[in-house]
Amino acid sequence: MATNVYKTYKSTFKNAILISIISTFLVSSTIFIHNSTKNKILYQTEKENKKLMDQVIPKKLFNTVNKKLYWVKNTLLGDHEYHDLWLFFDKKCPKFAVIKSIAPDGYSGSIHMLISSDFNGKIIRVRILSHKETPGIGDKIELSVSDWINCFSGLTIKSLKDKQLSLRKYGGKIDQFTGATITPQAVTNAVKRTVFFVKKIPFMF
Repeated sequence: MATNVYKTYKSTFKNAILISIISTFLVSSTIFIHNSTKNKILYQTEKENKKLMDQVIPKKLFNTVNKKLYWVKNTLLGDHEYHDLWLFFDKKCPKFAVIKSIAPDGYSGSIHMLISSDFNGKIIRVRILSHKETPGIGDKIELSVSDWINCFSGLTIKSLKDKQLSLRKYGGKIDQFTGATITPQAVTNAVKRTVFFVKKIPFMF
């Protein structure tokens, strides 16, 4: 009887050790896989962010400053969602910003943009990330279709009522498209609102 009890105990003990070893291995494997996957995701995210930055930040600026990512929400950015905001610092002093924004009133829906500017309202670059505008007409906002989007570079926004950042037909400096006014006007208004928001950033941090 005692022998059987001993054998049962010994068998149970071995099984417990085996289960413990397997559990430890599985947990370690899970942690390794999680960390490996996390690192890959972080690497891919950073890679995608670098591609975005290359579109709106001259390399000579990008390589001489440090950046930090924030998430901000403001109706000036086109909706009630959070938007990516990168602040670029030189010796801990913010120099300029890159921000994702939306023109909610495009002809065929929302137009997603990436905008860089300094805190005095000077636009560095504007690029279109995605849109559903009409091919051959509204899609001229894309750099791959026309260089229209470059017309914003170098302009300075003083206020939301600043007329220079409006279409020429309204007394501004921005050309409209032949047969299309809504699309360029939507982008222009969104750029103006976004850069005005960026001007307020130094007072927010």
